[in-house]
Amino acid sequence: MGVSKKQYDIIIIGGGIVGLSMALLLAESDKRIALLDRKGRVESFNPEQYDVRVSAVTPASVKLFEQLSVWADMVSLRVSPFTHMHVWDGQGQIQFNAASMGMNELGYFVENNVMLQVLWQRVLATANIELLNDIDLDYLQRHEHNSNIELHGGDTVLSAALIIGADGAQSWLREAAHMGITERNYQHHALVCTVKTEKAHDKTARQRFMPEGPLAFLPLGSAHESSIVWSSAPTHIDTLIQLSNDDFALALTEAFQSKLGAVIEVGPRATFPLVMRHAKQYVQPGLALVGDAAHTVHPLAGQGLNLGLADAALLAEWVLQDYAHKNERVNYSTLRRYERARKAENATMLAAMDGFKHLFGNDIPLLKWLRHRGLNLTNRLDFVKSLILQKAMGIAVL
Repeated sequence: MGVSKKQYDIIIIGGGIVGLSMALLLAESDKRIALLDRKGRVESFNPEQYDVRVSAVTPASVKLFEQLSVWADMVSLRVSPFTHMHVWDGQGQIQFNAASMGMNELGYFVENNVMLQVLWQRVLATANIELLNDIDLDYLQRHEHNSNIELHGGDTVLSAALIIGADGAQSWLREAAHMGITERNYQHHALVCTVKTEKAHDKTARQRFMPEGPLAFLPLGSAHESSIVWSSAPTHIDTLIQLSNDDFALALTEAFQSKLGAVIEVGPRATFPLVMRHAKQYVQPGLALVGDAAHTVHPLAGQGLNLGLADAALLAEWVLQDYAHKNERVNYSTLRRYERARKAENATMLAAMDGFKHLFGNDIPLLKWLRHRGLNLTNRLDFVKSLILQKAMGIAVL
């Protein structure tokens, strides 16, 4: 048998939330798009159980989902709005609320399988997107006007003028194109699970900073259920994951200072390592990276998904502009323009998260005093709090 060759205008690698959104954004053109997913699975939403993977979704990301006509479908399944935020560290604290900005909510916590199921369904119903799933990628070959991807086994070659890597932290495209990466282990693992608490969360996102790492309770749709993210040293997380549900509930209640009363139920727990990654290049001629393929950030501010969606939105906007000018392929200058804009923005967020981690993870008395004073002072300055919120929600730039 000979080699099967398939030609597309755009190939997107990665069927996660950012990759699916990227495909739908670009489908506004008449270009032929291939979406490659190595996992080969369509996420299934379970109304009886919360997904252990929950992401913060800012108003800016909601606007993107509305543009794609998928937000209403997500809402019909399950999204969890939050209206208040409370962050504290010892004697220092800061609080935010939506009403102070004339808004109904600060954002939403949405289960990953809700977003994935809705986005998958929309992709499958979009005529100019061809989904190729459950595949292995072997080799990238560059040419002047297009690039080829050889699939495992060597009997199929896919070709396109533009290939976009939305294939996560261990990006195949980034490695195949030798784009390079700056990487630093945070020396933290994160533990995530769903819990039920004695007191209602009142749609308030809460986070306590401790020397060993932050602990966040993220409110879900049920008044007494929250998704927790506990970041700490790997040995500490290993100890926590091995506790019985009752012992873990007690440890969680104590660590959270009983802010929501006792933790009375604990769901399945999962852990993952936390590593900062930032690609040295986001683009090459005919290639671009978005989302975790380009950058990963500490989850303490819940910005990872939103940064990736912002990548996809900007890249799609400028690619579609090129196509609107009757260009058969995307100019490298357009890709470089995207890289300059998003790399600078993402680098700022990565640096801020590094700074927060070091500041709040340090038990030096002087730094503790400065943290407490800084949080309390900021809490009294409504204008500063408004600027911080606007930045976090993706509706303004500091």
